Amino acid sequence: MANTQYLFWVMVGALTLLFIVVSAFVGLSRGSKQGFITFAVLFVVMLAGALYVRL
Repeated sequence: MANTQYLFWVMVGALTLLFIVVSAFVGLSRGSKQGFITFAVLFVVMLAGALYVRL
């Protein structure tokens, strides 16, 4: 069976890459400031979820 900590960090990395792609598309359509705000909000939500899962 796979190590759960390894799977956790793989999922965090995959979600971060997904957030970068989504933010890039938002940045292209609405402006770079809105894209950065989108990335920041998604990243903070992911970190809050990660802390909830880990604690």
